[in-house]
Amino acid sequence: MTELTDRIREYWNRQPCNIRHGTSPVGTPEFFAEVSERRFRVEPHIREFAGFHHWQGKRVLEVGCGIGSDAEEFAKHGAEYVGIDISDESLAVAQQRFEVLGLEGEFHNRSAGDDLKDLGEFDLVYSYGVIHHFPNIEQTVQNIHSATCAGGEFRFMVYAKNSWKYAMIQKGLDQFEAQAGCPYADAFTHDDVYNLLSNDKWQIERLRQAHCFMYNVDEYKKGNYVLEPWFESMTEEVREAVREYLGWHLLVKATKK
Repeated sequence: MTELTDRIREYWNRQPCNIRHGTSPVGTPEFFAEVSERRFRVEPHIREFAGFHHWQGKRVLEVGCGIGSDAEEFAKHGAEYVGIDISDESLAVAQQRFEVLGLEGEFHNRSAGDDLKDLGEFDLVYSYGVIHHFPNIEQTVQNIHSATCAGGEFRFMVYAKNSWKYAMIQKGLDQFEAQAGCPYADAFTHDDVYNLLSNDKWQIERLRQAHCFMYNVDEYKKGNYVLEPWFESMTEEVREAVREYLGWHLLVKATKK
């Protein structure tokens, strides 16, 4: 496990998630604005899913904060924010983001695979596209349960097995992450999620799929949003059906019993 953990840390240190989504110098307000604009344009479902405005005055723990795009939104909306990540490079950028933008929050270099009780209890534990990148997800969920207050929420996104992208991965036509060589990633079915959140500990409030990346990757890297021809030929109604039933993201909202 230690060797794999080191490989996971090194992978995300080498290229923190979304670090190339801005063209301005890293660490400037312009850079952070560009990263957020692209993130929420390509994945507009994040805002509704996270519900940033609901957490004013509440304690929020983000498991896998990355470079702080969602952290910024929680803090701007008045949450008492704490973020953890195993990537030193990601945390450094996230902390710089808060300093540059004058936001308040705490950041800790650690994994949710470790005990989280010393951080206190939280009204919301939020994790977007993170916990599927670490083995023994059952232990991670148990640690998150211990860090969630009674009646608190756990909102997380994991990759969906019954999805367009997973089918492409299985055929060798795609990969889990934009950056090659991801040391660990998993995908889940709806039943997997229900089994993961045992009935005596969590009440699943909502479980749905969303998001299918439909743009040409080379054009996207240039900042252009050009649909692949097979998606371009679809009506928007059909594209929305793909997102809803074959989406890459499983979005889960659960309440601690």
